[in-house]
Amino acid sequence: MNKRKLWSLVVLCLLVFGCPMSVFAGTFEETSSGWRYRKDDGNYARSEWVLDQGVYYYLDGDGIMMADTTTPDGYLVGGDGSWVTERQVTGGYVRTPYDNCPYFYDPKWQTFIFDETTDYAGVNDTLVMSAVRGITPVSELSEKNKAVYEEVCMFLTGFDYGASDYEKAKKVYEEITGRAVYHEGKYMQADDEAYSILVTGTGKCVGFARTYKLLANVVGLKCGIREDGAHMWNAVYVDGEDMVIDASTIGTSADFYLGRQKAECPYCGHKNTFGNRETGRPCANCGIQIQNPKYN
Repeated sequence: MNKRKLWSLVVLCLLVFGCPMSVFAGTFEETSSGWRYRKDDGNYARSEWVLDQGVYYYLDGDGIMMADTTTPDGYLVGGDGSWVTERQVTGGYVRTPYDNCPYFYDPKWQTFIFDETTDYAGVNDTLVMSAVRGITPVSELSEKNKAVYEEVCMFLTGFDYGASDYEKAKKVYEEITGRAVYHEGKYMQADDEAYSILVTGTGKCVGFARTYKLLANVVGLKCGIREDGAHMWNAVYVDGEDMVIDASTIGTSADFYLGRQKAECPYCGHKNTFGNRETGRPCANCGIQIQNPKYN
């Protein structure tokens, strides 16, 4: 038996004997809210796993089958709701569809690199992401990073991995702005950490930018960090285009940043796509730097 099959067998045993899985002679029923599972006693399955025709499915607290997401106990289910067994062979608490994506460790920078164009930032949290991806054991994280890891796991529970890039970027923005406020007081080093944003609920621009990148990356979005010496924000890639977004700004919304518009290059006539808050970029056709005429 090869190693992969052995791991799958071990994990299957853990899942069956270590998790609250149930086997029922029931049937699935499609409703306007999604698929439900009626057990043989007439009751609907809720907050539990069921085995149907040899496949495990998870029903949430409302009795609706979860799909393309992470279950409350940390397992990945695919678009059809079935448990994705091959992803469950490494790591800690939670699994995502991106666990097997390529990466490497850069000994010079002493950091994990998942995307060479965005991970070589002065600040990043790729160590936490490596734990989410099942590369670094959670036990090896610092106490602060363990706390950040747990917050990330809770964020991933129930997250719709099948959502569009736009919806993912918006969800990350709303998660951060819904739990943290900008620290107006004297600067403290802790303000620059994801821990401060996700656990303490306050921080400055660096902390917000780091946290946005971390959460965007764990849900499969490419995201970079931008800075001008006095401020830091993000560039999140939506359908292949980088969009400026700043979770530290008070009184704005994700749509304010993620909305797009076309502007014609005055030199070659090519129509370039700008984010609402993007001041300028090189023309995709002629390469000349042009300004967004609709920026305000």
